[in-house]
Amino acid sequence: MDSELVFSYLLAELAAQRGDLGTAYGHYLHAAILAQDAYAAERATRIAIYRKDVPAALRASERWVDLAPNDLQARQTAVYLFVRAGDSTAALAQAEALLQIADALGQDGYLQLAGVLGKGHSDLAGLQLMRELAARHATEAHAQFALAVVEEAAQDAKAAEASLRRALALQPDWAKPRVLLARMLTSLGRGAEARAMLQEGVQQYPDDVLLRNAYARTLVEASAYPEALEQFRRLRQQLPDDDEILYAIAVLAGQTRQWDEAREAWQTLRNLGKRYDEATYYLGQVEEQAGKPAVAAGLYAAVQEGPLRVDAALRLAQLRAAAGALNESREVLQRARVLEPERAVDVYLAETRILAEHGQQEDVLSVYAAALQAYPEHPDLLYNRAIYAAEQGLVDAAERDLVRLLAADPNHVDALNALGYTLADQTDRYQEAYGYIRKAYELKPDSAAILDSLGWVYYRMGQHEQALKYLRQALERMADPEIAAHLGEVLWVTGDRADARRVWGEARAAHPEHRKLRAVMEQFD
Repeated sequence: MDSELVFSYLLAELAAQRGDLGTAYGHYLHAAILAQDAYAAERATRIAIYRKDVPAALRASERWVDLAPNDLQARQTAVYLFVRAGDSTAALAQAEALLQIADALGQDGYLQLAGVLGKGHSDLAGLQLMRELAARHATEAHAQFALAVVEEAAQDAKAAEASLRRALALQPDWAKPRVLLARMLTSLGRGAEARAMLQEGVQQYPDDVLLRNAYARTLVEASAYPEALEQFRRLRQQLPDDDEILYAIAVLAGQTRQWDEAREAWQTLRNLGKRYDEATYYLGQVEEQAGKPAVAAGLYAAVQEGPLRVDAALRLAQLRAAAGALNESREVLQRARVLEPERAVDVYLAETRILAEHGQQEDVLSVYAAALQAYPEHPDLLYNRAIYAAEQGLVDAAERDLVRLLAADPNHVDALNALGYTLADQTDRYQEAYGYIRKAYELKPDSAAILDSLGWVYYRMGQHEQALKYLRQALERMADPEIAAHLGEVLWVTGDRADARRVWGEARAAHPEHRKLRAVMEQFD
């Protein structure tokens, strides 16, 4: 270490700290030459890359490779820079050297190259280089897999699929290509094909955890919850200490109403201190569904931290109200508003729902008034107050809130539909109602609720054929008892009483306590 070398190092460090990157680059490169120091060459390379000075970065990178020829990062950086500079011959030479070094170290050099070449360049030079490498190493499954990674990054799904299938043909027991191919097929809307391929893999290689995990998750995405739960059970046998697998079992057991299994899984996670508040909350849900409201309430009350704290308070308040302790329920909600002011609107809405079920109309309207005073013109508050008012027959109040909503957002689909349906159902302003509903339908033609409203307004206007058309479409999209009540009424009025009874009967079997459905059936049948 002579004085010139010490000076270059110190000046380079100080210049870098002060943001004088040009000076830092020059002195690091000078130090690399004087001391034959790979660290200084690396620093110079990275500074030049940060400055987007490719020629300067290449000069420093070549020095870095010379000084540390077996450094994989040096080789990766050289590949990247030669691709950027458009020198495919030099890039290919560096890539081949990287593959040899990685192989000697027992690492996957192809995947390391994919990480560099898959970043994407406007001229697709990186993809071209990876294709040339894969052609040179056509019998290497890892080369084909790395090519697929780069092709996927370049959004060439067809080519990536072909590369993955080549990788699987070369090495059928390798899970990674199969999992990536399944993910790609799912994203392309070929989910059934992806699941079948993963299922075949699991059957052929039952001990492969990666394959089974991927298969289980595709089953979840397909809402095949019982089948997914069985796969996660198998995974737990293979990896009994994996908390993520236990978590998946807990969620899926609850989803499939396997309450004992869900309870055990959540309790285990809770005892381990893993996701304590989340486990406590969902354990409360399990006990509530299992018909143990007192146990559930105690668990909800124990959730004191985390993002589910307010949700636990809402469930606790509902249970307190159901048990007849309405004042205590409202106190729980008041505390929740104070603790989580950003969720205050959610808490206000929960309180109105509880009061609508267990309190008085004036109490509900009073809470809405207080909420809107704190959050003026809040769309959720206005919309929900309008819906409540309509249910109570307060048409003028409902109309005022919905008109306020539409003044702020003329394309508020739910407000358009609600206003149109309210006017059609509770007034004789049918043409006005039709205008609102028709606009909602044009904005969201597949909505079952809007199709129901459109059918209902046609019925109120005496256009029974059109009414039946849209009400049938609505019921096909959503088996809702109110839609069934409407369709049954129109069928009855048009003389098809057998079909009306069938529609009502099917809906009542699924929703025996639905008030509107029962009222319509009693009125007509």
